[in-house]
Amino acid sequence: MVNSPINPQEFSKRLGSLYQQIIKEVEQVREDFPVSGAEFNRDNLLAYLALREQNVFDLGLPLMEEGLTALDQSYNHVLYTLEKIMNRIQGGVVSSNSLSIASPSDSRTILNKRTEELFGMTNTQLHSAIMVTLDVKMAENPPLIEELLLRGMNIARINCAHGDHKQWRQLIETVRKAEERLLEKGYDQERICKIYMDLAGPKVRIGKLSSIDIFVKKGDFLRLYLDSEKIGHPATEDGPAGIPITLGKAFRNVHNKDRIFIDDGKIFGIVHQVTNEYVEIEIQSPVVRGLRIKEGKGLNLPDSLISLTVPALTEKDIHDLPFISRYADIVGVSFVHSPLDLKKLRDELRKFDVSHLGVIAKIETKDAVHHVARIILEGLKFERFGLMIARGDLAVEVGPANLSFVQDDILTICSAAYIPVIWATGVLERLTKKGIPSRSEITDVFYGKRANCIMLNKGPYILEALKLLTKLLHKEGKDFFQTR
Repeated sequence: MVNSPINPQEFSKRLGSLYQQIIKEVEQVREDFPVSGAEFNRDNLLAYLALREQNVFDLGLPLMEEGLTALDQSYNHVLYTLEKIMNRIQGGVVSSNSLSIASPSDSRTILNKRTEELFGMTNTQLHSAIMVTLDVKMAENPPLIEELLLRGMNIARINCAHGDHKQWRQLIETVRKAEERLLEKGYDQERICKIYMDLAGPKVRIGKLSSIDIFVKKGDFLRLYLDSEKIGHPATEDGPAGIPITLGKAFRNVHNKDRIFIDDGKIFGIVHQVTNEYVEIEIQSPVVRGLRIKEGKGLNLPDSLISLTVPALTEKDIHDLPFISRYADIVGVSFVHSPLDLKKLRDELRKFDVSHLGVIAKIETKDAVHHVARIILEGLKFERFGLMIARGDLAVEVGPANLSFVQDDILTICSAAYIPVIWATGVLERLTKKGIPSRSEITDVFYGKRANCIMLNKGPYILEALKLLTKLLHKEGKDFFQTR
């Protein structure tokens, strides 16, 4: 070992000690997470978590000088990599018989199988599956659905926060009939589009405003009425503007100086006063020009411990589950806080014969970020399971400055567990809404290739966005800039 900062004997001893320590830690906890058919996923994830607790920075240079992989880059096959390194350095055979240890080939096979089972057969020429959010109005536009299918939509997303059972059924029927028509026209439609339905979850939203226009900017005060039936009103000489919100109990732990964000952080305020009737906030942004408050937009309360007062599965979600179990292929659990939320979902799904139903845990709260590994370990008990990085709410919850690190960490942990990931919110958003993409959006898509599925939100230019996305996801780089 040339010019190594560590003595070869000491280096070998360090590796052996590290290996045994990881084995010991995994064996101590693995029985706390019983799984069936997902032992490789569980054991490698636990091994990676154990590795993260060790200081291995000084081992990086000696390994690179030997032409070996740095340990912090071996998250897909932690123990396999350690065994190979020690076998090369020590010349002996090191192996654990007690754990399920995946090789690089094993890890790819497991992930590919899980991805195909969850998302279905996707275009083999693309890096990722493509999910498109549908509007209930699209049920009246079958040609648009055909175009979405032709241009690469593998998964159709329905947000259960909007519409009702009748509208959802019409939309799903429109998708299925569009597939039939394309098949009759001679198009290859063997890859059936999956139906993904997002449970509404405990999302706090702005209530009905009718035709009232309310604009706010820095220095204004705004009252959030806890009674959803309250009538919204603009500011007057007698007091500030007020708007109703849909989930009053989410405000039970709100205190002065807590932060409140509206419409994915476009409007930001600090709690100024809390009463039994309303919570009054002082607007901090926007600073220069007032923004209009829009009916139905979401609110985030990252400082107010919503998880203590509002469960991830609401009464509406439980009411919607029979429909979802009958018509959907995948269900998304919104605002997951802990493994307990998935346990509750599994208890509810036992009422239906839906072992085939895929489950997606949406990571969009601070609690979920802190518990993401345990959420995955609980999710491995489902036959089909994945994660969504829901970056809209997540950016507000953790702060924009932390989003890049958080989403990278989630992707790495999911890679260690061999489970599929959906890259969601904000993908080609400017193109979808305005018709012109930004340079940062292009970069975002390339980074999103680390995920197994990329989601587009609805917008007037959704077809243009879908066309560009398929080009960017194409495995042949020379095709990216070709006009088609």
